[in-house]
Amino acid sequence: MFDKGYQLLVQEGHLTMSSLLGGLNSIRNANIDDVHRGLFYSGLFELATGFERLMKITIFLEHKINNQLKNPTNDQLKSFGHNIQELHSNCIKFAKGHGLKTVSPTSEIQDVILEVLSSFAKGSRYYNLDQLTSGNKNKDPIEQWLSVIQFHIWGLRSDVIKKLETEAIQVANVDNWQQNINGEWITECEFYYLLKATEKSSYHVVWSIVSILKPFYYLLKAQTHKLHKMEDCSSTSIPYMYEFFPFVLASKKAVLRKKNWVWGK
Repeated sequence: MFDKGYQLLVQEGHLTMSSLLGGLNSIRNANIDDVHRGLFYSGLFELATGFERLMKITIFLEHKINNQLKNPTNDQLKSFGHNIQELHSNCIKFAKGHGLKTVSPTSEIQDVILEVLSSFAKGSRYYNLDQLTSGNKNKDPIEQWLSVIQFHIWGLRSDVIKKLETEAIQVANVDNWQQNINGEWITECEFYYLLKATEKSSYHVVWSIVSILKPFYYLLKAQTHKLHKMEDCSSTSIPYMYEFFPFVLASKKAVLRKKNWVWGK
């Protein structure tokens, strides 16, 4: 018989899983054209929510491990705030404390991704309205995210870039102008190239995100098994939390082929 705490953690697991999958799916399909540009916002919103919830699950479990199975208070959990970068640093310390060797330093671009998500969680999600009301103190999240996209475009194979450049010259008109997602006016030729390059690079952006998430599977597994040993074997209040996130174990080859992120597919 599972208690109320067990059921609440199950619900939190489903919510976090859905947020992360939704975010990965939105970022994978987002682009600079009018039809798909809104997915950048929804992707950042869902990823920021999913990252924060995932990290606070690990904080919750770590507290139970270090405090004779007692839950943290609401104030204790809230004290960690919405700073995803700081939350991530705390979780890395937890992983090292459990002797996990799956944790490796984040790359420069992964640090940028965490910075964008942290900024979004703390306030830049309101950037548009804040800008309109002259109350903005945050960076434009889309401008920040464009730097992430550009980094991954630079990482595309030279033959792929050459092909996209050739197609753009053949298809688009250099005398016509289009507005980029950040408001900058660029030629139709540049817009076409950026549109296609963003599509190609989106798989690599997703891989960078999945690579950040992967260590959390092993951390949750270590925490869950530790807590099960501490509890009475006849009952448990802790679900197998890591089982909500098997998708973060996907190989790079699989991620670079995956067009949609949906549970069970």
